[in-house]
Amino acid sequence: MEDDDPRCLRPGEARTLLGDLPWRRAVVLSGQEGRLPRAAVAPGYRPRVWPDRVARALREARPGLACLLVQARRELVLAEVRSRQLAQALAFRADLALIVCGGPDVRARGFDADVLETELSRIVASLKETGCRHTVVVSPFDWSASGQVAAAQRDRVRSRQRLLAERLTIVTLRHGALHIDLMKQKETGDPRTLWGPQLGRLNSRGHAVAAAAVVRTLAEHLAPQGPASA
Repeated sequence: MEDDDPRCLRPGEARTLLGDLPWRRAVVLSGQEGRLPRAAVAPGYRPRVWPDRVARALREARPGLACLLVQARRELVLAEVRSRQLAQALAFRADLALIVCGGPDVRARGFDADVLETELSRIVASLKETGCRHTVVVSPFDWSASGQVAAAQRDRVRSRQRLLAERLTIVTLRHGALHIDLMKQKETGDPRTLWGPQLGRLNSRGHAVAAAAVVRTLAEHLAPQGPASA
């Protein structure tokens, strides 16, 4: 089913889209858990989280590309991503960095947009200082449309995500990076089909759709024409 789903990457599509990419070393920082629970595997969709899928797509497009995927054993808010993963990412000296962020922050008991903006700015600035050519920040699908959020909480969740997207866009514009806001993705079908049984966690179809959106946006904005921001 995954290979026939137009919202997912087709076999060979990543190689076609990113074959002329300019990168030699890529790093992915992610506050998501690196493993997909068995209960979150949708029939016909590979049991891989989307940061892993994107890393595989990059390697497929350019064999020999060095790719470091830094994943978490549990969900991390952005401040924890910076404190636990940034040093390793900087030492890798990548020319492409993807930062997966926002979901755990939105679901946290407290949500401080100022702190989040500051933390992301520190991460992006540090990567830029080490010579990273392109930094891409990816924020999550609209959790309020998942069917998991109680009606009384939907407006609060949606407001948090919109504020999150606004602050991430400010940071990426400031630093010449690219923001991929999955909340703006409309061609996903029924949004409830993207989510697994755990609150705020995608199922394997959701991860496949997210990976396709990221790869296609990378091709549109960064490969092969050079730096871009959005």
